[in-house]
Amino acid sequence: MRNPLLPDLPTTWTEDEARQVLDKWRRSGLTIAAFARERRMSAPRLYWWRNRLPKTVAAASAMSLVPAKLVAPSEMSPAVIRLPSGVAIEMTNVSPRWIAAIVAELERSL
Repeated sequence: MRNPLLPDLPTTWTEDEARQVLDKWRRSGLTIAAFARERRMSAPRLYWWRNRLPKTVAAASAMSLVPAKLVAPSEMSPAVIRLPSGVAIEMTNVSPRWIAAIVAELERSL
């Protein structure tokens, strides 16, 4: 039985449509579940498309690395990692190894 509170959704998406929705989700900064709830769409569909589409394309468009200069511990300055969603992670007195671990985890999660 059809749920009258949910809009009629097409039964299939093209890869381009899925990429557009996933791009909007990434820029929103929300979890997939929250994004799907707000837009009254199926979270499992978003998870399926996220896993189906090549991750290299998504990672390349969502995040890029820029050159950085590491300084001696006595000269440590605050570090800021800015995500495409606009979220900024500010850190002080952290080792380069710790920053590298955070960046690796962020790349893995895409």
